[in-house]
Amino acid sequence: MKRRSVAHRAHPARARAASKKASARFKVRYSSPPALFDPKSYSHVVEVEGGRLLFVSGQVPVNAQRQLTSKDLREQVGRVYDNIEAVLNSVGAGFEHVIKTNNYLTNLSQTGVFREVRDQRFGHLATKPASTTVVVTALVDPDYLLEIEVIAAAPARN
Repeated sequence: MKRRSVAHRAHPARARAASKKASARFKVRYSSPPALFDPKSYSHVVEVEGGRLLFVSGQVPVNAQRQLTSKDLREQVGRVYDNIEAVLNSVGAGFEHVIKTNNYLTNLSQTGVFREVRDQRFGHLATKPASTTVVVTALVDPDYLLEIEVIAAAPARN
């Protein structure tokens, strides 16, 4: 038996009213506690009230045909962020809604290149998402140099 959320069973007018209330209560707060250093390219904590949480699976540097686009790290990072943007756009969100990134790199010496491309994608935003970067020995395909997963918070859909 399929289960449906309560919102699907609610009267349509009540559901719309509840959605408008949720949008009005939607807030995202970014902060870095004074007891810690002030990072410039990410936030120590992101607090979400109301809205939708979006969990984006780890994205790798492949195109729509699942083909590796390049063996160059800079190009791979660009492709991964293009994929993330496509996923977010498909549910009415964008980079401005990203609150957390988990970055998996295979080469510590390439973190500078990764950060340059990341900062190009998030640089225009007044607030930066929380972020964790880990160097791993390998990913599912040895030609993948990175994988990125994100969590986003967006207002409720109307």
